Amino acid sequence: MRIGIQARFLIHPYTGIGQYTRNLLRGLAKVDKTNEYFLFTPEHVDLKLPENFQQIRVAEKDYASGSYRKYHWEHKQVPAEMEKMELDIAHFLYPANPVKKMKMPTVVTVHDVIPWKLKHYRRKFRSKVYHWNAKRAIKRADHIITVSNFSAEEIKDSIKVKDKNISVIYEAAPHNDGPNDYPKLGLRRKYLLYVGGFDERKNVAKLILAYQKHVGNIYPIDLILVGGEGKGYEELITDRYLEKVGNITVKPKGEVIFTETLSQSELARLYKEAHAFVNVSEYEGFNLPLVEAMDVGVPIVTSDIPVHREVTDNSAVFVDPHHIDTIGLGLHKLLNDPELMKELSRAGKERSKFFDWKLSAEEVLDVYNLFTN
Repeated sequence: MRIGIQARFLIHPYTGIGQYTRNLLRGLAKVDKTNEYFLFTPEHVDLKLPENFQQIRVAEKDYASGSYRKYHWEHKQVPAEMEKMELDIAHFLYPANPVKKMKMPTVVTVHDVIPWKLKHYRRKFRSKVYHWNAKRAIKRADHIITVSNFSAEEIKDSIKVKDKNISVIYEAAPHNDGPNDYPKLGLRRKYLLYVGGFDERKNVAKLILAYQKHVGNIYPIDLILVGGEGKGYEELITDRYLEKVGNITVKPKGEVIFTETLSQSELARLYKEAHAFVNVSEYEGFNLPLVEAMDVGVPIVTSDIPVHREVTDNSAVFVDPHHIDTIGLGLHKLLNDPELMKELSRAGKERSKFFDWKLSAEEVLDVYNLFTN
């Protein structure tokens, strides 16, 4: 088969879809030496893959609007190039297939229904139009891949897709073959680690407030927010929750540390040496950082939402993400119970065995093979 993959997010390697793209391609490279793969990108990306993988650079048109350049590239240029090359299958690694049905079978990975479920992502007119078109286009796909049973149910509810036309294929922790580099943070204490986005549903503000109220004053443990530098959360760091002796404010035992974007090797080092991982997002389709934490045996405190139960198989401390006190009490529960930390570390590592890019790539290949007859 000659398989075309829209791989735009290779140029954004630190995003969630960027990680998914790189790791899936590396997984496919390990399990498939026969089929030909053509990776469509707007710029050349340095990515070492076998000879049966070839990058096809399709330069964006020079439109004044960046959002229109992206839309035109996704929905017009790449599909036209795929059809011109007479490929056997087209796979879009996020909802970006054209509304018009293509000449070859089309597979689309839909990670979640966040743009259709949460109004925050449709505030701007352009966003409304973009996501409305994406939803229409997904209905034209021949098969949908998604990343959790929770997301599958959400998709079926939103788009009315038939069970036979959707496959759940889990993500896994990133490939990391090189050395783990220490980030230049000057770490002096144990730390809680947060990795994830900083948009509204990620609930970072409540995490920071819960840490200041319930942890920073009591435990000599920092909170590291990876990628949080310059995101506007520094203003939440106040002396509101600090103890006072007379008129003197007592210095906290721990502090909140905001980092710049880190390399994969630096991130791997932070995961490996974290005291615990914390993520209290209000809505997710999968949440890969939980798998990354389990992969190295870091105990987890996370929000009690269905997909987190599914991903961790209950090997975490679960908290109500809507209240800073319940988040803080969950952190207390973990930090005060060394045996619980050991048990969650063991259970998490065992659970992480269910997430493997080689297995995921084999399952994606099974989807492609649905269209070989």
